[in-house]
Amino acid sequence: MNHPTFSIIVPVYNAEDTILRTLETLSQLDFPDYEVLLINDGSTDHTEQIISEFVKEDEKIRLITTKNQGPGLARNEGITRAKGKYLLFFDADDAPIKEVLSDYHTLLMEEPDSDLIISSFTFRTLSDEKLISEKDYLVPAYRYTSHELFVNDMYQLMNQQLMYVVWNKCYRRDIIEQHQIRFKNYSSCEDRIFNLNYYEHCRQVILNPKIEYIYDFEGGKGITNKYNPNKFQTFKEFYELANFVTKEKDKAGMASLFLKGTTSVIFSIYETSTRTSKEKKQEAMQILNDEAIKEAKKIALADSNAKKVTKWLYNMPAPLFLSAVKMGSFVEVKMPGLMAALKRVY
Repeated sequence: MNHPTFSIIVPVYNAEDTILRTLETLSQLDFPDYEVLLINDGSTDHTEQIISEFVKEDEKIRLITTKNQGPGLARNEGITRAKGKYLLFFDADDAPIKEVLSDYHTLLMEEPDSDLIISSFTFRTLSDEKLISEKDYLVPAYRYTSHELFVNDMYQLMNQQLMYVVWNKCYRRDIIEQHQIRFKNYSSCEDRIFNLNYYEHCRQVILNPKIEYIYDFEGGKGITNKYNPNKFQTFKEFYELANFVTKEKDKAGMASLFLKGTTSVIFSIYETSTRTSKEKKQEAMQILNDEAIKEAKKIALADSNAKKVTKWLYNMPAPLFLSAVKMGSFVEVKMPGLMAALKRVY
């Protein structure tokens, strides 16, 4: 397949329990002109063997094995090797609907100059593989016809949780290649930063109200919850880049989202077993004393009760704030259902 319409890029790491289901789903999409690039990111289980056996029967699917580098760099490998006009990025343990490509093709035939499709999706929270909550994130049917109109709504779209992830979107490969947009080698925010770098070059954007993707999140176990020493810096970079791309329109709103993201960073600090209690407190205090946080807690928009509470907490004395965060991190790990319910109203 020399030049398919769509290239689907899937980073895979130690996914032997889910990859066969994913392969079956991707092989049965109802649009014929596509390829799937499975980037085996140095798996140490039977993932590569399972994929190798499957691809013998399906020429649309290609297996590419690399050393372990993380999902961002694995996706970059897929971008380099993709041949399609449009790129989609899926995860190895989730499921697009069968009609996703035919839906996108119909939209792109109607609006051939579109740079981006943003679709509705379902977010499911699991605990020990049991469903504990489910929420649909719905996009209104709409067309942005200029870059200015699109970025003017950026905060509202982000506030609806529609703009961070990559798996509910369809991208033009020529834009990605022309501007050399790639995922950074980060353990968090790499999707968000990739998207912002892409949004900077979008002129016409389709909002697609149909749910095209089902995302499964194992509460307390996802990458979002994991600790790494540079996690706060990636959220800070995202905050600064968001304000740059939007020319600081809705900076107060971006500040409120920055505080929300920083809260998850501090959660991860208190949840890790790799740091002593003293080290956790020192790291959390360093974040609270960062100039970007000092600015954000002053200007953050409080357009919901949850944001009002968040802003109030950040403006409390540090010992009281950290006590509240410790309690929140306990709830997130021990009672993911309750935390999922709280996040739904944020």
